[in-house]
Amino acid sequence: MAITANSARAYTGLQANAEPTSEGTTGTLTIGQGQTVTTLTGATQAVVLAIEIDSNYTVALNLNTLVPTITGAGVAQVETATAAGTITASGNATVVVTGDDITGSPLTVSVAVLNADTASAWAQKVRTALGAVSAITSLYTVGGSTTAITLTRTVARYNDSTLNISLANGTCTGITTAASSANTTAGVNPAKCYRISGTTYAGEDFEGADLPTVVNYHGFQTRSVAGLGTAQITNSDGSFEFNLPEGQGFQTWSDYGDVIALDVLATPLIFTPGFSSGYCKLLVTFVFSDV
Repeated sequence: MAITANSARAYTGLQANAEPTSEGTTGTLTIGQGQTVTTLTGATQAVVLAIEIDSNYTVALNLNTLVPTITGAGVAQVETATAAGTITASGNATVVVTGDDITGSPLTVSVAVLNADTASAWAQKVRTALGAVSAITSLYTVGGSTTAITLTRTVARYNDSTLNISLANGTCTGITTAASSANTTAGVNPAKCYRISGTTYAGEDFEGADLPTVVNYHGFQTRSVAGLGTAQITNSDGSFEFNLPEGQGFQTWSDYGDVIALDVLATPLIFTPGFSSGYCKLLVTFVFSDV
């Protein structure tokens, strides 16, 4: 049985301080309203969940059961560097791997090469050397053939625009310097809906007990907490629509026993990327009654 909420409340407020400049005025003025606490009369249940969307993926929440339908399995990012040049003096090639979650990034890897190694030959040596670096292989599979050196993300997530493999001479000569690699496949984060504990969400409270069927909504808040994408939140019948840019939030509530704007229970609430497509993570809270 799901936990019963009590003393459900909405906290709201928006203020700014101003210094008046009119003649004869001094001090600081406060403009707006301070924090207001509103008791949500009749609310008996509450749930908070995390939603991640990317590209054209969607999470649709059934408003009767708060069970999600998730569309979008994700795409693994692939980065490709291309070796060029035949080694003209033995020594070490310098390979620098950069990534936003690679430990120690940028990582410099020295690769021993020999005079007369062709681009394909020394590229294989680079692949072998990168494959021995745990900070890389914990996140990426090292691959490629002939002159291609690739990193393929082992678990799909959002695209890392900083991911790069640079190739240059260290103590050797003959390598054609390639400071930038190619993002041959952009990463796309899978659509996700889960409890704040990190467990896959399927209409349960934070302890995993099934939520009761929703009768009335009394409060709803969603807040963008990560990513550069814009979330579009809509009700499929057009009764509700809101675009949520990075770092912003939306909140609505009722202090009576009636319903709020999400009361069209026959249609799902849909979370999808908006005008600025890309990865976005949201924290979403519902307060509702089951009677």
